[in-house]
Amino acid sequence: MSRIIILFIIGSHVLFAQQPLSMEEAVALALVNHPVARNVALAEQKDQLMHHQAVEIAPIQMKYWQGNTKTGNNHLWAVTQDFGVIPEHFRRAQYYRTLTTTRQAERLLTVEQLKWQVKSAYMDAVYQRQRFSLMQQHDHYFEALVSLAEIYLVADSVSELTRVSAETRYASFQSRMYIAEEELKRAETLLCQLLYLPGGKIVTEQTELDLYLIHPEKSIEERFEPVKHYAVDEAQLTEAKSFVKLEKTKLFPALHVGYINRHIAGMNNYGGWMAGLSVPMWIQPQRARIKAAEIEIQMKANETEYRQFANKQYIEMLQSLLNEYFVQISFSRENLLVEAKLTLEEIEKDFSAGRITNFVEAFTKVSNAVSAKLQHLEYVSLYNQTALELEYFTQ
Repeated sequence: MSRIIILFIIGSHVLFAQQPLSMEEAVALALVNHPVARNVALAEQKDQLMHHQAVEIAPIQMKYWQGNTKTGNNHLWAVTQDFGVIPEHFRRAQYYRTLTTTRQAERLLTVEQLKWQVKSAYMDAVYQRQRFSLMQQHDHYFEALVSLAEIYLVADSVSELTRVSAETRYASFQSRMYIAEEELKRAETLLCQLLYLPGGKIVTEQTELDLYLIHPEKSIEERFEPVKHYAVDEAQLTEAKSFVKLEKTKLFPALHVGYINRHIAGMNNYGGWMAGLSVPMWIQPQRARIKAAEIEIQMKANETEYRQFANKQYIEMLQSLLNEYFVQISFSRENLLVEAKLTLEEIEKDFSAGRITNFVEAFTKVSNAVSAKLQHLEYVSLYNQTALELEYFTQ
């Protein structure tokens, strides 16, 4: 029965993977399937269990002693308890709370990174699919030119070199198209890997690239602040400070409490309570650990300061790249794509009218037109990948 259930689950995953997926659905699927996302919930459970470890009290010691003397049997009962350093328990509980906050911030960043990776892989799969499709759509231009060159060669209208040159250019385009197909397969495989779908095949619902809009619900002034990364930095710094306080409590004396009951033959039983303190005799090692923890605070503060500075610089660089790609996209859309469209229309008219005689020039025009379309598509892809990375590093 369990085997049937397992097969049903795997079959459902494969079936679902073959349905067209939107980017949001792909992200949602990754947050359910991927081990990183699944471990987030388990890590939260571990944190809750860690809080129960804050108060660590040694086991109760119970001792019984019996001895024989001339007067009879003597008995001794002793029950002792070591409570340790009381302030240390409170400081450890506080330290565990800060540690939980740090881990929560780090897990949030890890989940955001997974979302970024899925979105990036999804967008790349869309790009590779559209790129390969575009090359397939324009393959007939090169194939027709090669066929026409062979016809002209038979009629002695062109030289053998012209025919070979045409075939070489066609073979070059076929090679590029093969590479594009392989890159598409790798992109889809990576997406399957991120969604953790063994043997699945991803069909993206999105078929054409659009410019990705970052944080559309926020104003421009609020969009590019690395809030998530700041939260991790601040939590780690607070954790380091809390650890120093914990180390300092270990200089305090430890508390011991016990009860004794004794019976001596010929005398009445008597009992009593005892309490004591364990005072560190040599505190230099602990003082060194405290100093090392304080140095760790300074080191984390320096790392935080530089990381926040570097993040701001990197965000500015990404914004600059985004602007650069947008200019390139605008230029190609308004100029190169228009020219490419007119060029291909002119080639089709010349081909239909039988006016093509210079095959090298015709191949160059077609190649330039197709390259312009591919270049535009690449700039859109670069823009989107930069936008997704910028989204990850900001709010």
